[in-house]
Formats: sequence, structure tokens, C-alpha cells
Amino acid sequence: MKQLLYNSLLIIFCILPFTIACNKDNTGIEVNLAYQLIADKTWYLDYVQTTTDSTVSTRTFLGQPTYFINYLKSLATSDSDGLIGVYEIAKSDTVLLIKVMAKTNSGNPSAYSYEIESIGKKSMIMSYSKNNTKTRLFFSTQK
Repeated sequence: MKQLLYNSLLIIFCILPFTIACNKDNTGIEVNLAYQLIADKTWYLDYVQTTTDSTVSTRTFLGQPTYFINYLKSLATSDSDGLIGVYEIAKSDTVLLIKVMAKTNSGNPSAYSYEIESIGKKSMIMSYSKNNTKTRLFFSTQK
């Protein structure tokens, strides 16, 4: 009986640390990586894809002057529409979000957030949904 108790305690103390370690929360790592990938770059809008029900339409802006946005390491942001403000990246459940609080040229507040679907060194896909329509924004950068 004593040996059984010893073996049970040994198993618990050997397995428990690995179980806890495997359930680590990587939220901070993902958010920090997203900040590193997005910051100090000018992101140019290449495509916009809208999906309503099962209808998909795509508009391309490749090779023409288009919308762009700058995200700086200082957490400041500005875009080609004249919006200037700050941004943050957060994780909600399993989704990375970029939240922007900005002002227009005339001083009116503008707040919006996008889901970051995919982000790499030179490309990023963000999306938002409104009125049964999902809009996906495809960006690229030269850096």
C-alpha cells in the first residue's frame, strides 16, 4: 500500500508540471509578434473582397494610387484619408484585433477595429463584418 501511494504521488508530481506548462497562454507572444510585424511600415491596400451571403466581389487597386496606412512603433497611426490617431493590438478569444482611435482633418473622432486574419513580413489581411457583409482588406508593404 505504501508503494502504491508513493508511485501515485510520484506520477502526480512528475506529470502535473508538464500539464500546466502545456496550457500556457500565448496571447502576449502573439500580440507582441503582431506589433513587430506591423510597425514602422506603410501598408498599401491591394484588394478589397466583399462577401454577402454566397456572393463574392473583388476590387483591385494594384498599379494605381490607393489607400495606405502607417502604423508606427510609438503606436501612432495615420492614413491617406487624413485620419491621425493611435492604435492597439489585442486578442479576443482566438482573434487578433487592431483597434484604432483617430480624428479626421476637421477634428471629428473616428474609431474602428479590424480582425487581423493573417499577417506576415510583407502582407496582411484584415476584415470586418457589417450588415451581413464581410469585407476583407488585403494589404502589402515594401519593407
